[in-house]
Amino acid sequence: MQRRRQDLRHLQLAWACAAVGGWMFMVALAVHAYAAGGATAVGLAALVRMLPAGLAAPLLGHAGDRFSRRDVLIATALARALVLVGAALALDSLAAVLVLAAVFTVLTTAHKPAQAALLPKLTANPIGANAAWTAIDNASFVGGALAAGVIVATAGAGAAFAAAAVAFAVAASLLARITRDAPAATTSRRRRELSAGLRAIAGDRQLSLLVGVLSAATLIEGMVDVLVVVTALKLTGLGNAGVGWLNAAWGVGGIAGAAVALRTRPNLPAGGLLVGAPLIALAAVPTAAPAIVALTVLGAGYALVEVAGLTLLQRHAADRVRARAFGVVESTYWLTTGAGAMLAPPLVALVGPRTALALVGAALPVVVIAYSIISSAREMPSASTSKCVTARTVDGPVAPIRTP
Repeated sequence: MQRRRQDLRHLQLAWACAAVGGWMFMVALAVHAYAAGGATAVGLAALVRMLPAGLAAPLLGHAGDRFSRRDVLIATALARALVLVGAALALDSLAAVLVLAAVFTVLTTAHKPAQAALLPKLTANPIGANAAWTAIDNASFVGGALAAGVIVATAGAGAAFAAAAVAFAVAASLLARITRDAPAATTSRRRRELSAGLRAIAGDRQLSLLVGVLSAATLIEGMVDVLVVVTALKLTGLGNAGVGWLNAAWGVGGIAGAAVALRTRPNLPAGGLLVGAPLIALAAVPTAAPAIVALTVLGAGYALVEVAGLTLLQRHAADRVRARAFGVVESTYWLTTGAGAMLAPPLVALVGPRTALALVGAALPVVVIAYSIISSAREMPSASTSKCVTARTVDGPVAPIRTP
């Protein structure tokens, strides 16, 4: 038991280092791309990260079932450290930096599925562990973004890339202290192995509905990413600095939401309502102070959605395909957030920013309430994740964050 607690602590500390490094790289990359090619280059940097990651995630999720999950985490951390060193040395070529950014994000898609699949092996309280994961992720978002801003302003993007590489090296050293786990999957036909996660979700109505809700949540997250910029620049008069303030409020709210999840039983409907209600309120009162409060509450709502979603998916996906199931979810994250970011601008152009806020705010509550009704009719544990708490690790078939 003591060894498992130590392993869990090392896993969480490693995630903190990796998340800080990831956000440092993303912020520094955006600044570097803008300096080299303006807003078009920033958009291109997002595209070359999201599309390859979305396509690669199901394949790399397979690694978390085929090999030791600890080893997969170590390998992807070290590989990203090397990629970041390469990016720091290739600053003179934007094309080279963007290629390396794509490789970095593809490697990232192997991390979360392996970690999500390993975590239930290390704790009898997956809700608490997932809440801590979410809190660490949101704190890392705030800390990584601030650190990147300071380093880029004082020493340049190359220094920020190098600092992020150090963070991943530290993460790898922490992961190496975790007891090596045995591979979960047995060897079978390669094609069936690669598609096992998708088949597990498609063949289970519980998992299909859950993944559908999580995909809707990340689609809306992508739209909100754009609406935050619109709110800061067009509705509240906060200006360019306001974009950072509102994103920071989102991160702080995520930390608060994770703290609530540690003390309560998080559920998808409550999280969805906390995401949607502040956007609708902001549409009615689009001023600076309400905007900061709204993004804080929204961050708390997304934290509750993430904790509940992680825990339910860990519970319902069999251990032998758990990493591949999370690989499918990771794929939908990258594809749906990108789609949401593309859908938001035409929506704003069509109906205006305030109506767009209201429409987007209404979407996720409708989805999670429908999910709750359907799942209750099928006697699924959707209203609360309390049934997921057991005195042992859940292995049977009975899962943005924001991801850097």
